[in-house]
Amino acid sequence: ALGRSYLEIAHAGGGIASTMRQTRSASEDELLARAQGFLAQMVELGVTTVECKSGYGLNVDDELKLLRVYRRLADASAATIVPTFLGAHVVPPEMREHRARYVAMLVDELIPVVARDGLARCCDVFVEQTAFTIDEARRILLAGKAVGLAAKLHADQLDDGGGALLAAEVGALSA
Repeated sequence: ALGRSYLEIAHAGGGIASTMRQTRSASEDELLARAQGFLAQMVELGVTTVECKSGYGLNVDDELKLLRVYRRLADASAATIVPTFLGAHVVPPEMREHRARYVAMLVDELIPVVARDGLARCCDVFVEQTAFTIDEARRILLAGKAVGLAAKLHADQLDDGGGALLAAEVGALSA
């Protein structure tokens, strides 16, 4: 087999972590211009609706920055943009030793602002050994549902971690 597995890439600091670093260093205008280019290509192919997920800022400021980009993208396009909050994509490197504090930040700080400002329709959690546990995901999804964000999960992508069962439990739109 050539190449490395998803887990090997993640453990080496690639994948989501690499995109997170690039997202954090980009301005809102730079991200918007990039997204507009991708969206224009999709529209040319006949795509009319696009779900845009956050999850690459992984802190308060950068997650909100991404969701504001999606709002601006929606305002400037004929395509329908469905924004989804995915602050629970992975625990960012600077918070790995403080998982509970990161989950509390999502639940107590970010989710209420995202809902209050109408920045997303859904709340998504990545349930995986490199991401969030079932208990953490449940807490995050229920906090989102409590403020009107529909639940979604990245579930059982790499192994059966119980994500599909959690999706059924919380009435998720998708898993």
